[in-house]
Amino acid sequence: MEKIDKYAIDGNKRIELGKFIREKREKLGLGLNQLAIKIDITNSLISKLENGVTQKISPFLLKQLANGLRIDYKELYKIVGYLDEDEKIVPNAEITFNFKKVPVFENISAGYGAAESDILDYISLPNYQGTFTGDIFAVQVHGDSMENTIEDKSIVFIKKTDWVPEKKIGAFLINGEAYLKRVAFKDDGSIVLKSDNTCYPNIELKYSDEFEVLGIHIGTFINK
Repeated sequence: MEKIDKYAIDGNKRIELGKFIREKREKLGLGLNQLAIKIDITNSLISKLENGVTQKISPFLLKQLANGLRIDYKELYKIVGYLDEDEKIVPNAEITFNFKKVPVFENISAGYGAAESDILDYISLPNYQGTFTGDIFAVQVHGDSMENTIEDKSIVFIKKTDWVPEKKIGAFLINGEAYLKRVAFKDDGSIVLKSDNTCYPNIELKYSDEFEVLGIHIGTFINK
């Protein structure tokens, strides 16, 4: 798993990235506030990025910016060194199936953490309008930290990805424990994982944490 301290970017790359972002934003005719509203990131954070002062820049943040700037996120990844220069930028391709066989894992925490578990069963899902394309798994939720959005004992469907946008729910591994949480960014670009149930504290990731994105939440089956 990748440590968050690997997101530290050297000064020259930060300056190059900031110049690139500003040029793309201005080419689209977007002000800082307009872009901030469009992608749910504070204008102060975008300003810091454009001025090259944000030292740690997560791939989550770059993907969100790329979406707002209408560019392939890999262009930003290459500038900061997350991709090799010779890697081609190509559109993502997914194959659509009429039905998809999805593995169901035993549990994921919607509370204080639970280890990854073995596969319990498989579910065949109709791939209506491309909803279930890509690499998808299901998992049973244990805990109430995401209620009333996701109930305890529900089955959630997770699409594997390396990025979850701000305000969206994703599945994550933190120091070997699995969590289902909502993503937020602080002004310094660091990641906070939030519960929808306000009785639970936020999880503020530390630079020393082992952190991995398992995927983004794309649906829920209430398991009565």
